[in-house]
Amino acid sequence: MFSPPALEAFVAVLDSGTVSSAAARLFRTQPTVSRQLAALEAQIGGELFRRSSAGMMPTPLGERLEPLARDLVKRARRATDVMSALAAGQRDFVVACPEMTGVLVLAPFIAEGGAISDVVSAPPDEVYDRLRLGADFAVNTSPPPRGLQGMRLAAVTVKCEVPSGDPFATSTEVELSDLLARPFFIPGLGSAVWRAVQHSAETAGLSLELATRTANAPVAQARAAAGDGPAVVIEPPTFGLVHRPLVHEGQVLTCTLYAAWERGHYARDDIARAARDVADFLGAHSADFDVVA
Repeated sequence: MFSPPALEAFVAVLDSGTVSSAAARLFRTQPTVSRQLAALEAQIGGELFRRSSAGMMPTPLGERLEPLARDLVKRARRATDVMSALAAGQRDFVVACPEMTGVLVLAPFIAEGGAISDVVSAPPDEVYDRLRLGADFAVNTSPPPRGLQGMRLAAVTVKCEVPSGDPFATSTEVELSDLLARPFFIPGLGSAVWRAVQHSAETAGLSLELATRTANAPVAQARAAAGDGPAVVIEPPTFGLVHRPLVHEGQVLTCTLYAAWERGHYARDDIARAARDVADFLGAHSADFDVVA
């Protein structure tokens, strides 16, 4: 097994270009860093650096080791932070999620003292990949892949948002077939809202040809506020819009939020408790988030 100090020395030399600079960065002596590099090379069975006029340059073997070493160093540092927090009676995790989930759900959760120290934003289809890059758990609008441990947090209503003068504003709900009969705006790029609407429409044989997919919910809402057509989102209304639930065959369309984490995570029990805290937070603020019971 690779020694964490040796991997730190390897990464520091990569970043600084010299053993002396790496030693200063790590608050170690130069001979110590040199010994750690030599031990790592002996363990691997090949040279990791070659000297050049530009400093220490990685060999092909060093280039292959670099991504693995950076990942292991990051994980080791994160493990130290988490376990130190747990030893002090605190739970402090980094969470990966789509950007709007971080802004609308996790930031308010943190403000109320939730056990999250930071949020890493990623596109929905890349959120779970962030667990391999240092995030402790993920919150996403698609079910976690096999191999991860997870739980359902809440189901959130899909809303049709329009200006107050729009005909839909006079209804208590908007039927999907009526929405699809006029131009409308909906987040794309892997959004759960698009998947929910697409599934219901295609199951019923309805056309989505009048849909315009936007980069995110705020853009869809802005287009609705400009009078270009309804916005279909799960976010609270902005720009003076009013919202109505989107229904299909008597059923409200929803998107489900999930939490997931690696089964072997050293703090998995505490992560599970933190995820349940997020679920409880959503339930306690069900009116704010349009959570469906």
